[in-house]
Amino acid sequence: MKGVDMHKDPILASLLNLLLVGTGHMYVGQLGKGILILALGIVFWTVSLGIANIPLVLWAMYDVYGTAKKLNQPDKPAR
Repeated sequence: MKGVDMHKDPILASLLNLLLVGTGHMYVGQLGKGILILALGIVFWTVSLGIANIPLVLWAMYDVYGTAKKLNQPDKPAR
C-alpha cells in the first residue's frame, strides 16, 4: 500500500508468539495462519497440559521472525 508504513518488527512478532502463540502471525498480517496456530496451541495445551505447546511456540517464533524480515524487504515477497 502506498503511503502506509508496512514495517513489522521481527522481535516484537516473535515476542507476541511467546506471549500467545499465533498473535505474532496476526501482527504481520497472516491472520488465517495466526488463527490456525492459535487453535493448535489451544488443542495442544488442553491435551498435554502445555508440554506439546513448547515445540509449536518455538517454531512459530522462528517462522514469524523470518516472515517479518522478508516483509520488511520490498523486493522479496513473504511466503
